[in-house]
Formats: sequence, C-alpha cells, structure tokens
Amino acid sequence: MRDAERREKERFRPKKRTFVVFKPQFLKLGKVLDISVGGLCFQYLAKEDQTGDEPAIEADIFMSDNGYYLPDVACKLVWDTEAKEKMTFPIGFQNRLCGLQFLKLTKEQQGKLEHYLQVHTAGKV
Repeated sequence: MRDAERREKERFRPKKRTFVVFKPQFLKLGKVLDISVGGLCFQYLAKEDQTGDEPAIEADIFMSDNGYYLPDVACKLVWDTEAKEKMTFPIGFQNRLCGLQFLKLTKEQQGKLEHYLQVHTAGKV
C-alpha cells in the first residue's frame, strides 16, 4: 500500500493532470497522483473483474494539454487496492489506487522523466 516509509525516492505531485495507461490492451487508464524517478501512484476506475495483478507491464505516461509523452515504460505492479475515498459509480465499477515501480529505463526515458519532474511537478508528497 501507499507507505511513505517504504519509498526510496521522493515523490512529487503533478501540477497538471497527467495520465498513465497500461499497454498493450489499455485496460487500465488513470490519473497520476504522485511520481518519482523510481515509480508512481495513480487512481483509476475499474470493472470489478479487471483488478488482477499483472507482474510486469508496459505503460505510457502522458499529459493531454501540452504534448508530454513518455512511452513504453517497463514497470512492476507493486500494489493495487480499492481506494478509501468512496464515490458513486455504476454497479460493477470501483475506484482504485495502484502503485508502480519503474524498471530499467532507457537514457531517453530517464531524460524525459527528469524533465517532467523538474517542469511539471510541484510540492513533495
């Protein structure tokens, strides 16, 4: 779960809406809540039958309003749980939180991630 003491890297909040999507099926799409050089946490809406544990995934991170796009990021799913914040959704859906750990990033991906952290985030979590 979201345990700040377990985190090795400082996490930052995005200034603007940033999204992450699992590839290649695009079954999980969510809003990034915090991010670091080591991983991120995001919130998403899921059908109750789509909440499985994928051991390793590939994800894209993007912002819709400025063209920022970080594709093909290898990730490990660290945790995926129902959010405590209750919201009204259609029957069969639930609000979930998910934590990802970035695996081996290319130099280009590292550069794009560092640029994002410097320009598009504010305030440590």
